[in-house]
This record gives sequence, C-alpha cells and structure tokens, in this order.
Amino acid sequence: METSRSHDQEDAHAAIAAACRQAAAEGKRVAVVFGANWCPDCEAFKRALGHRLVAPIVDPNFVVVKVSVGNRDRNLDLMAEYGMNVGSGIPSVAILEPDGSLVVAQRDGEFRNASALLSVAEISSFFHRWAPEPAQAS
Repeated sequence: METSRSHDQEDAHAAIAAACRQAAAEGKRVAVVFGANWCPDCEAFKRALGHRLVAPIVDPNFVVVKVSVGNRDRNLDLMAEYGMNVGSGIPSVAILEPDGSLVVAQRDGEFRNASALLSVAEISSFFHRWAPEPAQAS
C-alpha cells in the first residue's frame, strides 16, 4: 500500500490510477488525502489514520494515496477535478470508487483543524460512513 511518500503533479495521477487498480482487486475504495509536509494538521491526520480506532476501518476498506499540494501550488488541478479547493483547508479527503468515479469530496475543509479540534472518533466516523458496502452473496 502506497502511504509513505507524497506525490508530485506527474505521479499523483499515476498513483491514483494504481490505487484504483488495487482497490478494484481488493474490493476497496480509494481515499485521496491532499496535504503538505509543512501542515501540522496534515501530520495529525496522518497519525490518526494509524490510530487503533481508525486503522481497523481504513485499512480493510480503503487504499490511501497521499497527494501533496506543496506550498499550495501543486496538484491543485487534481483537487479541482474533485470540486475541491486548497483554500478551504488541508488535509482534505476525496473518496473514489475503484473505477475512479468520485463518491464524496470534502469541500469545506472539514479536517483542516485535525491537530486541535478533530477527534479520532470523527475521523473514524468519516471513513466508516464511506466504506464500501460488503459484497452480498446472491
């Protein structure tokens, strides 16, 4: 799972495409996390993804791709594709189906105060809400 480094403009699209292929193979959705290494809220959000209450929801249901917005000057076209704006705040998450279609995008900077105001319960609740439905046996 690609979670260790942020992606530049060129490879963000490729990383998302690869995550979509992986998600399709594993029955997951893709979580595209826009952030930056200078952003304390992004660091807090990244730590929260590994929290014991969050990881059991994220890990089996999502392929996470971290996309850097640099100094608010990178991958903004990608955010715009999802109807998002860096001015609303980061971190910001877009959830995609394995075919790349948008399920939901945070357009109001819901996680922009991750270090101060967000609880792991809120982050956990967000991912739980958008987890894929389990496949039904027919």
